[in-house]
Order: sequence, then C-alpha cells, then structure tokens
Amino acid sequence: MYRNKLYLCLLLATTGLWACGPEGKVNKVAEGATSPEAIFPKDSLSYTIKKFVDFSPYFAGTESTLDTTSFSATYPVFSEEVNELVKGALFVDGEDSVEQVSESFLSSFNEYAEDELHSGNKEFHAWFKDQQARVVLNTGRFLTVANALTDYTGGAHGMEVELWFNYDIANKKRLALTDLVQDTTRLKEIAEKHFRKKENLKETDSFGSGYFFDNNQFTLADNYGLTREGLLFHYNIYEIKAYSEGSTTIIVPYKELKGLMTEVGNQLIDSLLPKK
Repeated sequence: MYRNKLYLCLLLATTGLWACGPEGKVNKVAEGATSPEAIFPKDSLSYTIKKFVDFSPYFAGTESTLDTTSFSATYPVFSEEVNELVKGALFVDGEDSVEQVSESFLSSFNEYAEDELHSGNKEFHAWFKDQQARVVLNTGRFLTVANALTDYTGGAHGMEVELWFNYDIANKKRLALTDLVQDTTRLKEIAEKHFRKKENLKETDSFGSGYFFDNNQFTLADNYGLTREGLLFHYNIYEIKAYSEGSTTIIVPYKELKGLMTEVGNQLIDSLLPKK
C-alpha cells in the first residue's frame, strides 16, 4: 500500500513549457500559449523549454529506504523544421522523441526488476537517467546545443557526459570543425597552449601517464561548441584523464583565430560582433 501511494505521488509531476529567446533567457508561459513577440529578437530563433519526467512502477530498496527509477529530460523545442535538424542533439541514440528515450530506459529497468523479483531479491538498486539540453548560442544563423547526460544503472559509479552540437540553420546542416576552421593544425597548437595553462603544465612538460593522449601528443576534442567568447573543446570524463579527475573544458578565443577561419567561420565571428 505504501508503495502504491508513493507511486501515485510521483505521477503528479507534469511537463511544462517556457518561452525563450537567445541563449536560454527564460520566461514562463502557459502551456500551449503563444510566446510574447517582444522576448524574441528578430535575429534569433524562438523556442520553448520542455520538461519531461517518468517513473518505473517498480521500487527498489527496503520498506524503510524505498527508491524509484526515473527518467527526466529538459530540452528546447523549436519550429518543426529546426526540430528535425537538431533532433540528434536532443535524442542522441537515434530516437524520434523524448517518450521513446524514456520508454527504452524504463523498459530495461523493468525487465531487470522483474528478473530480480523472480529470483527472490527484493533489495536491488534503483536506476536513473537525466538529460539536460540547453541552447548555448543562438544567432538565428548559428545554433549550438549542449546536452548533459547523466545515468546510473548499477556499479561503482554512473555515467556523465556532455555532448555539443553546432548547426548552420541557413544551410540546414550540422557544422564540422573543418566547416569553420581551415587551418586545424595551427588551431591545435593554439588550443594546446590553453590546455597546458589550464592544467598548469609547462610548454616542455610531458603529458606522461596522467593523460590518455596517444603517443603523448595533444589531441583536439572532437566534442566542440560555439560560444560568444570562442571555440570550446570539451573532454568528457575518462576521455583523457582518470575518472576521478573529471571533465576538462578549454575555450580558444576568436581573436586568436584570425586568418585561420573559413568563410563560414568568419561569418560566425561577424554575427557575434555588436550591432551598430
């Protein structure tokens, strides 16, 4: 009975919509309402923020320490055309909707819970999964979305990653780094200086056993983003350092990339300059 009451309380969680302008400035509006035009500058994409929560009907733990498995997500919702373009940033395993993500995760736990119960084990661990997608850059032409994903499905620790996605809205494509930077060799040299400064390494210091770079050579993260300050490179947990060291992020200012950018890259920088 206690478990049933607790589950009913959890189901009271509801989804909500917020209206946003560039870079996620939030104004709450009623669900289904039209967002006030004034909060959307003409040179940015309008969007709302949707929150989603769902739970497994199976509870883990003991009667005194009950826990439940949950899936939660927060993500931006754009126009239909833009939603289709950025879908891979929001649903990173190829799903078409947040409901599919939730169903896949909770179904896996439900199967696990049923197996544990059938084996007589009533004190198994709960799982959780959360994804927080946010708009980092929104110029109307260029859009960057970062998606922070956290989950736990047993073991010593869970999984935490942050994935970055960059788009050229006008040309309806995801941007590769080479779409923006023509001299990636020079970019790598500049980025290494910022990395060494952040890690308190001298120019002559070896990366040694403290880092996972192949052949002890610095490597740019494939995971990059566009910010108003510069190009951001994010190394996730366990990518280049031990799990206990966490993630690493560096930003290379645009002013240091003069002469290295492609035409599209220069258009990006121009779009970030103050309007006269």
